[in-house]
Amino acid sequence: MRRTFWVLVFFFAALLAACAPRLQKPEISLAGIDLVGLGLVEQRFVLKLRIRNPNDVDLPVNALNFDVELNARHFARGVSDKPVIIPRQGETILEVRTVSRLGDVLKPLRDAQKNGRERIGYRVFGNVELEGFGSFPFDRSGDVPLKALEKFAPK
Repeated sequence: MRRTFWVLVFFFAALLAACAPRLQKPEISLAGIDLVGLGLVEQRFVLKLRIRNPNDVDLPVNALNFDVELNARHFARGVSDKPVIIPRQGETILEVRTVSRLGDVLKPLRDAQKNGRERIGYRVFGNVELEGFGSFPFDRSGDVPLKALEKFAPK
């Protein structure tokens, strides 16, 4: 009798787990970069990250940590603990303040200019923490027009 009880409990637990929707991880990409402060050694930026929710339920983002590379070189690191709800099948832009050393900005820009490229590659990667769903890694690459970033480099 006791064994039958546990078999039924296991069966119903497995049945409920099979009915639960499969959560797809949110898609995070770089939507923009704004310079907000310029110093002798470092620059302060606001990075705009687009967070897209491919699910049929709202996603409550509790925290986000990430790194950004330009042309496969470190550019900036950021953290956000600002809670935000990403609507189901929707997206939002999260603005995060970051600091970057001047050399981390200049080197990839100068390399791209020297090679005559009109676009520069980027990579944004890290982890997003979703309330009630756990933590998910993300890694997105793309490119942006070099002209959009040249304004950050001193002439």
